[in-house]
Amino acid sequence: MNTRESFKTTGIVVLLLMCCITLHSKAADDSGAVSFGNDKLLMDLRQTDWEYLEKDPSWTNKVAGFGRSAADMKRDAESAKVECETVSKAEGWKPIRVGRRWENLGHPELNDKVTWLKLKFHVPAEMKSYRLGFFCTAVDDAADFYLNGTHLVRKMYVWGARVPEPVNIDLTSQLHFGGENLLMIRVNDSAQARGGGILGNVLLYRTLPFERTSRGGITLASGPTGAFSVVLHLGDALLTKGQQSAFTGTELSSMEVPPYILRDDELVLVFPSEIAGKAAGSHRVQLDEVCPTRDERPLAVRCDKLPTRVEQFELLTIPVELAAAYDNAFDPRQINVQAVLETPSGKTEKVAAFFWQDFTSVAIGEDEEILLPRKCNPWRLYYRPRETGIHKFHILAQDKTGVSRTPDQKFEVTTSNRKGFLRVSRNDPRFFEFDNGESYFGIGPSGWFRDANYIFGGNPRHVSTRRLDEYYRRKAEAGSNYDYCLAEFFGRLYTQGGYIDQHVAWKCEHRLRLLEELGIYWVTCYDDLCRSTCYGLDTMPYSAAQGGPCRSIAELYVNERALEMQRDHLRYFVGRMSDSPALLVWSIGDEGQAGSGFSHLMVRSWIKELQNYVRTIDVYQHPHIMCEGPRSIADGGDAIIIPDWYFHRDVDAVTLSLELDQKYGKFNCPLINPEGGMVEWTKPADSYGPKRALYYLTGERWTFPEAISFHNHLWISLFLKNAVGGTEWMGAFIVQRNQMCHASAIRNYLAGESLTKLHWEMTKPEVSHADLRGFCLQSDGKSLVWIQNRYYNWLEAGHQGKVPPGIKDARITIPVKKDGNYRIELWDTRSGNVTATSTAQSTDKAVSYALPSIDKDVAMKLILVEQK
Repeated sequence: MNTRESFKTTGIVVLLLMCCITLHSKAADDSGAVSFGNDKLLMDLRQTDWEYLEKDPSWTNKVAGFGRSAADMKRDAESAKVECETVSKAEGWKPIRVGRRWENLGHPELNDKVTWLKLKFHVPAEMKSYRLGFFCTAVDDAADFYLNGTHLVRKMYVWGARVPEPVNIDLTSQLHFGGENLLMIRVNDSAQARGGGILGNVLLYRTLPFERTSRGGITLASGPTGAFSVVLHLGDALLTKGQQSAFTGTELSSMEVPPYILRDDELVLVFPSEIAGKAAGSHRVQLDEVCPTRDERPLAVRCDKLPTRVEQFELLTIPVELAAAYDNAFDPRQINVQAVLETPSGKTEKVAAFFWQDFTSVAIGEDEEILLPRKCNPWRLYYRPRETGIHKFHILAQDKTGVSRTPDQKFEVTTSNRKGFLRVSRNDPRFFEFDNGESYFGIGPSGWFRDANYIFGGNPRHVSTRRLDEYYRRKAEAGSNYDYCLAEFFGRLYTQGGYIDQHVAWKCEHRLRLLEELGIYWVTCYDDLCRSTCYGLDTMPYSAAQGGPCRSIAELYVNERALEMQRDHLRYFVGRMSDSPALLVWSIGDEGQAGSGFSHLMVRSWIKELQNYVRTIDVYQHPHIMCEGPRSIADGGDAIIIPDWYFHRDVDAVTLSLELDQKYGKFNCPLINPEGGMVEWTKPADSYGPKRALYYLTGERWTFPEAISFHNHLWISLFLKNAVGGTEWMGAFIVQRNQMCHASAIRNYLAGESLTKLHWEMTKPEVSHADLRGFCLQSDGKSLVWIQNRYYNWLEAGHQGKVPPGIKDARITIPVKKDGNYRIELWDTRSGNVTATSTAQSTDKAVSYALPSIDKDVAMKLILVEQK
């Protein structure tokens, strides 16, 4: 049993209290040790003076962007167990702080190194009845922890995977109560893709020992008497019931609390109420506001009156009132609530209701937030009508005692000016278009928002909806209408016992509704396995260790009960999210799968079966992508995700896009480059430093004059008839560095143009200068043109810093469909404005034009004014 598991079984769920933080300036003794005061619940170690010692790692391979080999990491783990004593006696230790990545603390030299940290602290003898622990949000990449010379545990977070849980280590057995203690941490920054560090909240905490009951209550380990309080959310909140915040041991153990309310990833502390009452934060987790996930009432379902009229594509929230008998509201075999509808055309549709918990988001500082439960009707049912006319429906509810239904109701749907859902265009299947016929070209950037610590997935506290809202609003204002983000961005949705984490679900829906409001469309990458199996099967709810059926990774893909659990997971997500037009495509089964090592065909079949299941329950029939590459079409997908446009070689965005077009252009379907850029490029040894994999991935090193690859990929994607463009993966940095003018420019250029009502053909204009590349889309009466200086690219003008030569006195000959008199517009591709206009007469279905001097690129439009 590992340390984390042992900690869970003894019931240490910890409550942290930021307002009770003990700062080292008031608590250091003459030896430099910080003291854990008797009146404190925890100590914030981010403002404490740690000491560090830098060491060089020993690797067989000197360049590794995503991380080292398993063999290298195994050797490193063995070395770490025996190095502590020698290192602790070494000289040369220097002061440092923790809580952020090394470079954000002013120590970029520690990237790719082994960094030893040490901290002396004193714990009073009076705390012997408590359990004491160390907590931090995450480490990067691997960290070994030692207390008083004993190796405790190794924690590792894998590049590209979700953060499965925070670091939470029970220190009690090795502590010197009443004396000085030495905590040491060995941090190995093994993946060059991002800097190392001890990240997020970094704390020492204490709590009375307890265990959790099967229904979420708290049983104190030693059965003490008196009144006790529970402190939540890293100390920012106190658990209350009505006006009561102090509870007897019996009251605590008899509580029924959903598992997502008392959160392990934000700790739970239990104290005598007189201590907690003085130190607790001002926020309250009010149990009276929490929707119970269990019910024992006789079955009854009611639907209150709906509006008599709603608009086409308007979200209709059907008011469901339910009483039933079930133990888990998220298990459709225990409780199944659905609306069945008849549309005006005679179609029958069925949509599932879902159980939910509402929250109020509360900002904690600049980067974090907590969610406090808010009372709501726990059952919600969404429907978005696509047809106009009279709709009829009633609601069915089934529990273990039988089935009940509501009386028939009806509502009328009237026309609206809403665009509707995105579909593959029938007129030109290379593009998507809305139900109203308006065409769509996806304008990036891509990638998820991240803070300076880049804490990805698994910790909702560190994905602030306030900051995320600001990010998406800036994107939308600048013209971006595309996003690619994992559904797991906020953490694991489906958890042990088949519960849906309502913090994660609430944040995910909040994001989706904001995208809908802003007109941003989401490639919904949904996969509960890919970014979790790297931490081991036992970390997943499908494992036997967590009460599931699986004893091997391969069983995740074939075990019938495991597949049923995954379908339950998808059913909830579809019921809560699929009504939104902001959902661009379903992409279920992300990237590489651990099961492929056992059977590649098994994994392909698994992806196809899950996609087909979603097709049967998604009445809105969003398009599907069957994993990555051409096999999506072979397996029944509607579009293709291009998986290979990152710059692995010294090649620019235009050249690489042309190469990919040779591979994928033959498919008459939407082509989506979901994410990309120069981030995977391995920088050679040069004046900027030694050879380094994934040099530009962090964005902090990005010193280009502008977002060059973002710009070029936007324009080349349009002229190669890709469905989206400018999907540079470092979207947060593009927004932060005010580079969204490139999105604005192409939005302005396409304003008023339909990519699907007209038939656009890719043609090649003739350019008189070899260093200019020309691209053209041609239709009846109009030609769109882009001319690029081939030297203006991310490698030469960006990384190498070369100023591209201005190309003068060049001419371009542009093909047109019809001869006649044309108005010519010259467009600035950064401001999105017309800079010059002229007219020209075509000859032999071509227009010749003298180009201005081109340092970077320019766009044109040719519009037929008068046909010959």
